[in-house]
Amino acid sequence: MFSVEMYKGSKKEQFPLAIKQLKALLDGEDDRIANLSNASAFLNQFLENINWVGFYLVKDEQLVLGPFQGLPACVRIPLGKGVCGTAAANKRTERVADVHQFPGHIACDAASNSEIVVPLIKDNILIGVLDIDSPIKNRFDKMDEAFLEEFVEILVKYI
Repeated sequence: MFSVEMYKGSKKEQFPLAIKQLKALLDGEDDRIANLSNASAFLNQFLENINWVGFYLVKDEQLVLGPFQGLPACVRIPLGKGVCGTAAANKRTERVADVHQFPGHIACDAASNSEIVVPLIKDNILIGVLDIDSPIKNRFDKMDEAFLEEFVEILVKYI
């Protein structure tokens, strides 16, 4: 059973608790869709000032919408296109302070102003990306990036 924690303190203090909760949430389950669904729901509950969080999975040389929390989203994204496709093609995190300044940005939710995308890589193979949008410009910082990369590193062990 999952219970909502009231996070206190700075992000530096909150992030280790969130990692501990993620591990407990995933423990004993290896179903990809179940774990991605719970991971997106968990991040939606944990992170402040976001309007979309979810996963795109690699299928037939493109990203296809997976489990998410938020408004309906773009279903398919070509590798190399938009923030998600760029992060996937380059296999590195993309942290964008203002998506309106990102060349080729794909606007799925008009309210989104900043975005972070973390590739999911397992055994050196790209399997998808974690995508998080915020209505606030410059919402994501280096600490968020490090936390989300650790989050994804743990998550891919269970999918």
